[in-house]
Amino acid sequence: MTGFWDRLKASIEAKLNKLLESFEDPREQLDYAYDKLVQQLHNVDMSLARAIAARKKLEFELERINEKISDLEEKAKQALKMGREDLARKALERKHVLMNQKEVLEKKIADMKEDEEKLKEIRDKLKTKVDLFKAKKEQLKAEYEVSKAQVEVQEMITGLGDDMASAGMAIERAESKIEEMKARAAALDELLATGGALDVLEPEEKDEIERELDKIKIESSVEEELRRLKAELGE
Repeated sequence: MTGFWDRLKASIEAKLNKLLESFEDPREQLDYAYDKLVQQLHNVDMSLARAIAARKKLEFELERINEKISDLEEKAKQALKMGREDLARKALERKHVLMNQKEVLEKKIADMKEDEEKLKEIRDKLKTKVDLFKAKKEQLKAEYEVSKAQVEVQEMITGLGDDMASAGMAIERAESKIEEMKARAAALDELLATGGALDVLEPEEKDEIERELDKIKIESSVEEELRRLKAELGE
């Protein structure tokens, strides 16, 4: 039985050591590990209850055998008083058969009590582990949640910094555009104030007028050149 309880304890320890590999969220790991410990504690309690119930049943049987042994011994005495040694012998034979059964039962009951004590020891150690694990679990979960909140705040601050940088660039572009528009407006005001030619025509209209003026200038130059040549020729 000692080997059995050692193997049971080792099995429990091995399973508990693998629990933290089951989940990604450490809070889930801790809750799952705690639930498994509580389940193991419940299983040990149930095993202890069954062992005690079985021992009680054997103890009731032992009490019944002790009553029969006393009864047979009393009957043997009565048979001898009546001169029936044969009946007394049969009673004593049955008594010794029951005595052997009693010895076997007492040995079983003693072994079962020893097993119960080992179970109680395992149960007490496991209960202590459960209580300690529960306290540590809550502490670790609280620390994880604080760390998680800090990371979220840092991420938010980082994102806010990026947003602020983008907003700053937008403001710079807007200010640059405004300054450009102000400069153009000032230049136009200065042209108007000095009487400068301010062409209010559209670019396409301006090109057409310039082409016509250039054409007229060319035609005038041609006519003037013809007159000069005619004068030289004496016409």
